[in-house]
Amino acid sequence: MRRHRARLADVAEAAGVSMSTASKAINGRGRISAATRRRILDSARELGFVASSGPGRQPVTSVGVLAADLESRFSLPVLDGLEDGLSSYSSFVHLCNARGDGLRERHQLNALLDRRVDGLIVVGGRTEEREPVGEDLAVPVVYVHSRSRNPQDTSLVVDDAQGGRLQIEHLAALGRTRVAHISGRPQYRVAADRKTGVAQGAEALGIRLVAELADGPRTALWGRSAMHRILESHDVDAVVCDSDAIALGVIDQLRRASVRVPEDVAVVGYENFGPLVWNSDPSITSVDMKLEAMGRAAARRLHDAVTGRGLEPGVVAMPCELVPRGSTTPGL
Repeated sequence: MRRHRARLADVAEAAGVSMSTASKAINGRGRISAATRRRILDSARELGFVASSGPGRQPVTSVGVLAADLESRFSLPVLDGLEDGLSSYSSFVHLCNARGDGLRERHQLNALLDRRVDGLIVVGGRTEEREPVGEDLAVPVVYVHSRSRNPQDTSLVVDDAQGGRLQIEHLAALGRTRVAHISGRPQYRVAADRKTGVAQGAEALGIRLVAELADGPRTALWGRSAMHRILESHDVDAVVCDSDAIALGVIDQLRRASVRVPEDVAVVGYENFGPLVWNSDPSITSVDMKLEAMGRAAARRLHDAVTGRGLEPGVVAMPCELVPRGSTTPGL
Protein backbone atom coordinates (compact mmCIF):
# COMPACT_ATOMS: atom_id res chain seq x y z
CA MET A 1 0.00 0.00 0.00
CA ARG A 2 1.32 3.47 -0.94
CA ARG A 3 2.15 5.57 2.09
CA HIS A 4 0.56 9.01 2.30
CA ARG A 5 2.86 12.02 2.20
CA ALA A 6 3.34 13.38 5.71
CA ARG A 7 2.24 16.96 6.33
CA LEU A 8 3.29 19.53 8.89
CA ALA A 9 -0.13 19.02 10.52
CA ASP A 10 0.67 15.32 10.95
CA VAL A 11 3.99 16.10 12.62
CA ALA A 12 2.34 18.60 14.97
CA GLU A 13 -0.37 16.12 15.92
CA ALA A 14 2.11 13.31 16.52
CA ALA A 15 4.29 15.53 18.71
CA GLY A 16 1.35 17.04 20.56
CA VAL A 17 2.18 20.64 19.62
CA SER A 18 0.75 23.42 17.45
CA MET A 19 1.65 23.73 13.77
CA SER A 20 3.48 26.96 14.57
CA THR A 21 5.69 25.21 17.14
CA ALA A 22 6.32 22.29 14.80
CA SER A 23 7.35 24.67 12.00
CA LYS A 24 9.75 26.56 14.28
CA ALA A 25 11.41 23.35 15.42
CA ILE A 26 11.82 21.95 11.92
CA ASN A 27 13.16 25.24 10.54
CA GLY A 28 15.40 25.96 13.54
CA ARG A 29 13.55 29.14 14.49
CA GLY A 30 12.09 30.45 17.72
CA ARG A 31 12.63 29.68 21.37
CA ILE A 32 11.64 26.06 21.99
CA SER A 33 12.84 23.77 24.74
CA ALA A 34 15.36 21.13 23.73
CA ALA A 35 12.99 18.35 24.77
CA THR A 36 10.12 19.72 22.68
CA ARG A 37 12.36 20.28 19.65
CA ARG A 38 13.71 16.73 19.93
CA ARG A 39 10.19 15.29 20.19
CA ILE A 40 9.08 17.20 17.09
CA LEU A 41 12.11 16.20 15.03
CA ASP A 42 11.70 12.57 16.10
CA SER A 43 8.06 12.66 14.99
CA ALA A 44 9.03 14.22 11.66
CA ARG A 45 11.64 11.54 11.07
CA GLU A 46 9.27 8.71 11.97
CA LEU A 47 6.60 10.05 9.63
CA GLY A 48 9.04 10.67 6.80
CA PHE A 49 8.21 14.36 6.71
CA VAL A 50 10.13 16.32 4.04
CA ALA A 51 10.45 19.98 4.94
CA SER A 52 11.23 21.30 1.47
CA SER A 53 11.49 20.26 -2.15
CA GLY A 54 15.12 21.26 -2.48
CA PRO A 55 17.81 23.68 -1.28
CA GLY A 56 16.53 27.22 -1.08
CA ARG A 57 13.06 26.35 -2.33
CA GLN A 58 9.66 26.83 -0.74
CA PRO A 59 7.94 23.69 0.58
CA VAL A 60 5.63 22.20 -2.05
CA THR A 61 2.13 22.26 -0.62
CA SER A 62 -1.08 20.70 -1.86
CA VAL A 63 -4.13 22.98 -1.66
CA GLY A 64 -7.76 22.10 -2.24
CA VAL A 65 -9.94 24.87 -3.70
CA LEU A 66 -13.69 24.34 -3.26
CA ALA A 67 -15.62 26.74 -5.51
CA ALA A 68 -19.35 27.05 -4.85
CA ASP A 69 -20.03 27.97 -8.48
CA LEU A 70 -17.38 28.48 -11.16
CA GLU A 71 -19.98 30.07 -13.45
CA SER A 72 -20.38 33.00 -11.07
CA ARG A 73 -18.67 36.07 -12.53
CA PHE A 74 -17.42 36.89 -9.05
CA SER A 75 -15.62 33.56 -8.67
CA LEU A 76 -13.36 33.92 -11.71
CA PRO A 77 -11.33 36.98 -10.60
CA VAL A 78 -10.96 35.44 -7.12
CA LEU A 79 -9.60 32.27 -8.72
CA ASP A 80 -7.19 34.32 -10.86
CA GLY A 81 -5.80 35.87 -7.68
CA LEU A 82 -5.61 32.49 -5.97
CA GLU A 83 -3.69 31.06 -8.91
CA ASP A 84 -1.19 33.92 -8.81
CA GLY A 85 -0.71 33.62 -5.08
CA LEU A 86 -0.54 29.85 -4.78
CA SER A 87 1.82 29.47 -7.73
CA SER A 88 4.25 31.86 -6.05
CA TYR A 89 4.34 29.44 -3.11
CA SER A 90 4.92 26.38 -5.34
CA SER A 91 1.51 25.02 -4.34
CA PHE A 92 -0.20 22.24 -6.25
CA VAL A 93 -3.91 23.05 -6.59
CA HIS A 94 -6.88 20.67 -6.70
CA LEU A 95 -9.85 22.70 -8.03
CA CYS A 96 -13.40 21.48 -7.43
CA ASN A 97 -16.69 23.03 -8.62
CA ALA A 98 -19.68 22.29 -6.39
CA ARG A 99 -22.09 23.95 -8.87
CA GLY A 100 -24.23 25.15 -6.00
CA ASP A 101 -24.90 21.60 -4.79
CA GLY A 102 -24.27 20.96 -1.09
CA LEU A 103 -24.04 17.18 -1.48
CA ARG A 104 -21.56 17.56 -4.31
CA GLU A 105 -19.49 19.91 -2.17
CA ARG A 106 -19.46 17.40 0.70
CA HIS A 107 -18.27 14.64 -1.64
CA GLN A 108 -15.53 16.90 -3.03
CA LEU A 109 -14.43 17.90 0.47
CA ASN A 110 -14.03 14.27 1.48
CA ALA A 111 -12.10 13.54 -1.72
CA LEU A 112 -9.71 16.42 -1.06
CA LEU A 113 -9.12 15.30 2.52
CA ASP A 114 -8.48 11.76 1.28
CA ARG A 115 -5.81 13.23 -1.01
CA ARG A 116 -4.13 14.66 2.08
CA VAL A 117 -4.23 18.30 1.03
CA ASP A 118 -2.35 20.67 3.32
CA GLY A 119 -5.11 23.27 3.38
CA LEU A 120 -8.44 24.32 1.90
CA ILE A 121 -9.74 27.52 0.32
CA VAL A 122 -13.53 27.81 -0.04
CA VAL A 123 -14.65 30.29 -2.72
CA GLY A 124 -18.22 31.58 -2.50
CA GLY A 125 -20.22 32.47 -5.59
CA ARG A 126 -22.32 34.87 -3.49
CA THR A 127 -21.49 37.12 -0.57
CA GLU A 128 -24.07 35.73 1.87
CA GLU A 129 -23.07 33.75 4.95
CA ARG A 130 -22.66 30.01 4.52
CA GLU A 131 -22.34 26.95 6.72
CA PRO A 132 -18.74 25.89 7.40
CA VAL A 133 -17.49 22.97 5.33
CA GLY A 134 -16.63 21.11 8.51
CA GLU A 135 -15.76 21.36 12.18
CA ASP A 136 -12.35 20.53 13.65
CA LEU A 137 -10.78 19.66 10.30
CA ALA A 138 -7.16 18.53 10.40
CA VAL A 139 -6.12 21.23 7.92
CA PRO A 140 -6.53 25.04 7.90
CA VAL A 141 -9.43 26.53 5.92
CA VAL A 142 -9.83 30.03 4.46
CA TYR A 143 -13.19 31.27 3.14
CA VAL A 144 -13.19 33.84 0.33
CA HIS A 145 -16.03 36.10 -0.90
CA SER A 146 -18.45 34.31 1.43
CA ARG A 147 -18.15 34.33 5.21
CA SER A 148 -18.50 31.23 7.34
CA ARG A 149 -21.16 31.29 10.04
CA ASN A 150 -18.56 29.98 12.47
CA PRO A 151 -16.83 33.05 13.99
CA GLN A 152 -13.73 30.93 14.64
CA ASP A 153 -13.20 30.46 10.90
CA THR A 154 -11.18 32.87 8.76
CA SER A 155 -13.26 34.63 6.09
CA LEU A 156 -12.13 37.25 3.56
CA VAL A 157 -14.97 39.39 2.20
CA VAL A 158 -15.49 42.67 0.37
CA ASP A 159 -15.77 45.73 2.61
CA ASP A 160 -19.05 46.83 1.04
CA ALA A 161 -19.64 49.52 3.65
CA GLN A 162 -16.34 51.12 2.66
CA GLY A 163 -17.36 50.77 -1.00
CA GLY A 164 -20.57 52.68 -0.31
CA ARG A 165 -18.61 55.43 1.41
CA LEU A 166 -16.32 55.69 -1.63
CA GLN A 167 -19.33 56.29 -3.86
CA ILE A 168 -20.68 59.18 -1.81
CA GLU A 169 -17.22 60.67 -1.19
CA HIS A 170 -16.56 60.75 -4.94
CA LEU A 171 -19.81 62.60 -5.59
CA ALA A 172 -19.14 65.04 -2.75
CA ALA A 173 -15.72 65.82 -4.23
CA LEU A 174 -17.49 66.73 -7.47
CA GLY A 175 -19.79 69.15 -5.64
CA ARG A 176 -22.94 67.03 -5.88
CA THR A 177 -25.36 67.65 -3.01
CA ARG A 178 -28.76 66.19 -3.97
CA VAL A 179 -28.15 62.47 -4.13
CA ALA A 180 -30.52 59.56 -4.70
CA HIS A 181 -29.62 56.01 -3.72
CA ILE A 182 -30.98 52.99 -5.60
CA SER A 183 -30.06 49.69 -4.00
CA GLY A 184 -31.00 46.04 -4.04
CA ARG A 185 -33.27 44.29 -1.58
CA PRO A 186 -32.13 45.01 2.00
CA GLN A 187 -32.50 41.43 3.25
CA TYR A 188 -29.25 40.63 1.44
CA ARG A 189 -26.12 41.49 3.39
CA VAL A 190 -24.33 42.98 0.38
CA ALA A 191 -27.15 45.50 -0.21
CA ALA A 192 -27.47 46.30 3.50
CA ASP A 193 -23.73 46.88 3.90
CA ARG A 194 -23.50 49.13 0.85
CA LYS A 195 -26.52 51.10 2.03
CA THR A 196 -24.91 51.53 5.46
CA GLY A 197 -21.73 52.85 3.85
CA VAL A 198 -23.63 55.33 1.68
CA ALA A 199 -25.61 56.59 4.68
CA GLN A 200 -22.48 56.92 6.84
CA GLY A 201 -20.64 58.79 4.11
CA ALA A 202 -23.55 61.14 3.46
CA GLU A 203 -23.93 61.97 7.15
CA ALA A 204 -20.21 62.59 7.59
CA LEU A 205 -20.10 64.91 4.59
CA GLY A 206 -23.38 66.70 5.26
CA ILE A 207 -25.02 65.42 2.08
CA ARG A 208 -28.77 64.88 2.02
CA LEU A 209 -30.05 61.68 0.46
CA VAL A 210 -33.18 63.04 -1.21
CA ALA A 211 -34.46 59.61 -2.27
CA GLU A 212 -33.72 56.02 -1.27
CA LEU A 213 -35.29 53.12 -3.17
CA ALA A 214 -34.43 49.62 -2.00
CA ASP A 215 -37.22 47.28 -3.05
CA GLY A 216 -35.97 45.84 -6.33
CA PRO A 217 -33.38 43.45 -7.79
CA ARG A 218 -29.93 44.62 -8.87
CA THR A 219 -30.89 44.80 -12.56
CA ALA A 220 -31.06 47.39 -15.34
CA LEU A 221 -34.85 47.05 -15.39
CA TRP A 222 -35.01 48.03 -11.73
CA GLY A 223 -32.64 50.91 -12.40
CA ARG A 224 -34.92 52.30 -15.13
CA SER A 225 -38.05 51.88 -13.02
CA ALA A 226 -36.51 53.44 -9.91
CA MET A 227 -35.07 56.39 -11.85
CA HIS A 228 -38.45 57.04 -13.45
CA ARG A 229 -40.04 57.24 -9.99
CA ILE A 230 -37.29 59.54 -8.70
CA LEU A 231 -37.59 61.97 -11.60
CA GLU A 232 -41.32 62.30 -10.99
CA SER A 233 -40.88 63.73 -7.50
CA HIS A 234 -37.26 64.70 -6.80
CA ASP A 235 -34.66 67.12 -8.11
CA VAL A 236 -31.35 65.25 -7.97
CA ASP A 237 -27.85 65.91 -9.27
CA ALA A 238 -26.39 62.45 -8.57
CA VAL A 239 -27.43 58.82 -8.22
CA VAL A 240 -25.63 56.12 -6.24
CA CYS A 241 -26.37 52.63 -7.59
CA ASP A 242 -25.97 49.27 -5.88
CA SER A 243 -24.66 47.61 -9.06
CA ASP A 244 -23.43 48.43 -12.54
CA ALA A 245 -26.59 46.88 -13.97
CA ILE A 246 -28.73 49.31 -11.98
CA ALA A 247 -26.50 52.18 -13.14
CA LEU A 248 -26.94 51.09 -16.76
CA GLY A 249 -30.72 51.26 -16.37
CA VAL A 250 -30.51 54.63 -14.60
CA ILE A 251 -28.44 56.15 -17.42
CA ASP A 252 -30.88 54.80 -20.00
CA GLN A 253 -33.86 56.32 -18.18
CA LEU A 254 -32.10 59.67 -17.79
CA ARG A 255 -31.39 59.70 -21.52
CA ARG A 256 -35.06 59.02 -22.26
CA ALA A 257 -35.94 61.98 -20.04
CA SER A 258 -33.41 64.20 -21.88
CA VAL A 259 -31.28 64.53 -18.74
CA ARG A 260 -27.56 64.75 -19.48
CA VAL A 261 -25.09 62.42 -17.76
CA PRO A 262 -22.91 63.56 -16.05
CA GLU A 263 -23.55 67.27 -16.68
CA ASP A 264 -27.01 67.27 -15.06
CA VAL A 265 -26.89 64.05 -13.05
CA ALA A 266 -23.79 62.03 -12.14
CA VAL A 267 -24.17 58.25 -11.80
CA VAL A 268 -21.98 55.83 -9.81
CA GLY A 269 -22.21 52.04 -10.11
CA TYR A 270 -20.75 49.15 -8.14
CA GLU A 271 -18.80 45.97 -9.04
CA ASN A 272 -16.78 47.38 -11.97
CA PHE A 273 -18.01 44.66 -14.33
CA GLY A 274 -16.27 45.30 -17.67
CA PRO A 275 -19.05 44.27 -20.09
CA LEU A 276 -21.41 46.72 -18.38
CA VAL A 277 -19.21 49.69 -17.46
CA TRP A 278 -17.62 49.94 -20.91
CA ASN A 279 -20.74 49.22 -22.98
CA SER A 280 -22.52 52.19 -21.47
CA ASP A 281 -22.47 55.68 -22.98
CA PRO A 282 -20.99 57.34 -21.03
CA SER A 283 -18.86 54.66 -19.40
CA ILE A 284 -19.81 53.98 -15.79
CA THR A 285 -17.84 55.16 -12.77
CA SER A 286 -17.82 52.15 -10.49
CA VAL A 287 -16.46 50.58 -7.30
CA ASP A 288 -13.97 47.80 -7.97
CA MET A 289 -14.18 45.08 -5.32
CA LYS A 290 -10.54 44.03 -5.89
CA LEU A 291 -11.44 40.35 -6.07
CA GLU A 292 -8.09 39.30 -7.54
CA ALA A 293 -6.32 40.96 -4.61
CA MET A 294 -8.67 39.11 -2.27
CA GLY A 295 -7.69 35.82 -3.91
CA ARG A 296 -4.00 36.60 -3.48
CA ALA A 297 -4.57 37.55 0.16
CA ALA A 298 -6.37 34.25 0.78
CA ALA A 299 -3.46 32.34 -0.76
CA ARG A 300 -1.00 34.20 1.48
CA ARG A 301 -3.03 33.52 4.64
CA LEU A 302 -3.39 29.84 3.86
CA HIS A 303 0.32 29.54 3.09
CA ASP A 304 1.13 31.15 6.44
CA ALA A 305 -1.16 28.67 8.19
CA VAL A 306 0.22 25.63 6.36
CA THR A 307 3.79 26.63 7.17
CA GLY A 308 2.97 27.05 10.84
CA ARG A 309 2.59 30.80 11.17
CA GLY A 310 -1.01 30.59 12.32
CA LEU A 311 -4.41 31.65 11.02
CA GLU A 312 -6.30 34.44 12.76
CA PRO A 313 -10.03 33.70 13.17
CA GLY A 314 -12.74 36.15 12.18
CA VAL A 315 -13.93 38.18 9.22
CA VAL A 316 -11.41 40.26 7.25
CA ALA A 317 -13.05 43.07 5.25
CA MET A 318 -10.95 43.80 2.16
CA PRO A 319 -10.91 47.40 0.83
CA CYS A 320 -12.45 48.49 -2.47
CA GLU A 321 -11.35 51.11 -5.00
CA LEU A 322 -13.41 53.62 -6.95
CA VAL A 323 -12.68 53.84 -10.69
CA PRO A 324 -13.79 57.20 -12.20
CA ARG A 325 -15.26 57.22 -15.71
CA GLY A 326 -17.54 59.29 -17.89
CA SER A 327 -20.75 58.89 -15.88
CA THR A 328 -19.38 61.29 -13.26
CA THR A 329 -16.65 63.21 -15.09
CA PRO A 330 -17.05 64.46 -18.69
CA GLY A 331 -14.40 63.24 -21.08
CA LEU A 332 -13.31 60.15 -19.16
